[in-house]
Amino acid sequence: MSNATDSLYAAWKKIYPRYQLGFFRHLRSVLYTVELVIFFFLPFLRWERPGGLPNQAVLFDLPARKFYIFDLMIWPQDIFLLAFLLIAAALGLFFITALGGRVFCGYMCIQTVWTDLLLHVELFFEGNRKQRIKLDQAPWSGKKWLTKIGKHAVWLLLCAATGVAFVSYFMDAPTFWQQLLAGTLPTPALFTIAFLTVTTYLMAGFAREQVCIYMCPYARFQGAMFDEDTMIVAYHPEIGEPRESNRRIRTAQREQGEKVGECIDCEACVTVCPTGIDIRNGQQYECITCAACIDACDSVRERLNASRRTLICYTSLREMRGGKTRWLRARVYYYSLLLAIFLGGIAYYLNHHASVELTVIAQRQPMYILQSDGGIQNNFTVRVLNMTSSRQTYSLSVSGIADATLTVAAVSETNAQGHPVLTVDPGSVTPFTAYLRQPGQRVEPGSVPIHFTLTAQSVDGGTATYHSSFARP
Repeated sequence: MSNATDSLYAAWKKIYPRYQLGFFRHLRSVLYTVELVIFFFLPFLRWERPGGLPNQAVLFDLPARKFYIFDLMIWPQDIFLLAFLLIAAALGLFFITALGGRVFCGYMCIQTVWTDLLLHVELFFEGNRKQRIKLDQAPWSGKKWLTKIGKHAVWLLLCAATGVAFVSYFMDAPTFWQQLLAGTLPTPALFTIAFLTVTTYLMAGFAREQVCIYMCPYARFQGAMFDEDTMIVAYHPEIGEPRESNRRIRTAQREQGEKVGECIDCEACVTVCPTGIDIRNGQQYECITCAACIDACDSVRERLNASRRTLICYTSLREMRGGKTRWLRARVYYYSLLLAIFLGGIAYYLNHHASVELTVIAQRQPMYILQSDGGIQNNFTVRVLNMTSSRQTYSLSVSGIADATLTVAAVSETNAQGHPVLTVDPGSVTPFTAYLRQPGQRVEPGSVPIHFTLTAQSVDGGTATYHSSFARP
């Protein structure tokens, strides 16, 4: 038996990805910039809402238990929409993966976006790959200390800005900034900012590819969504192999009629990879399809005036075997159909959900009141939830009981039919005390089911019905 002990874990080696310009680099930069601008500035976008409602375009008001998303106002009873939205997001991810592989990881994932942002800061302070390696290997000096401190200070500033922007979605942005500058922010807000600052600093600044390789579950189950027609970033060995970096040897081999691949083994594709893999080793789960290796390889081949054939490109396994990629196939149809069903269901509900909610609670102490004329009175607490963005006026009526009279405390206004008229502010729940009386000559023994109906005077106010009962001896 060997005395050598084999480690089950590979030692971590810091990756120094080289910054490489190219078509896909420009495409990613545009998408990353759009995502960052939306994230940081969306809380400051104003959106006029009548009736004294918040004028922040996107606001998740947890104390008031309301979510405002432009013209939408989401209430706690709509929480099931979150489950539908998560399912739709998963289906959308499956759909994108079936078509384009891990393009979400390379172009849209927040880990990738923030890692790239901090890498740009690192590039500014420490230079490109060779300069960064040389700086880390050099002994500590005043210049090295200033460079490292400057980089980490900007990192922390950006990470803190991330936490501040996130919390701005849950508080009115101007009020939030006033409290932040005055030092009067609530403790939960301060804790959230600190937590996001630290986690962003660690994940995007240090963990980087470790998050994609070991922590993200998507890298592990993505293979189940791949098939022969899924687009991947792949190296063409039939064009590049066998490799040879020495130009003289390559020329001599060609003159002797030997096969020489077009890959010169410059490893440009390896040095730009953010996860540190060699794409020439075949398909690997660490690949996030960012296409940095395509830009690197194309730039080298352009300088060498090589053939127009691409060594690394977006392709599919079927295409690499000489076939033609099938974009429309069964799983794509299934994912798109399910995604359309869930998104359609969410859209339908948001366009047709109730504008008002009515709750009626019968007061049980006492269950009924015997009047001097032999009539019976029941008292009810009526709660009206106005889920529109404007002030609404409703008429309240009761059916199911003969000759009953409905009155509401502190409400004297009635409509043409004699029904009490209730006024409710937008986005608020207003309780009313209602008295329902039945004259003695119409009283019969036993309780009777009744129906309260709330009808808005405006078209967008909606109607609501609540079933209750009228207690009698």
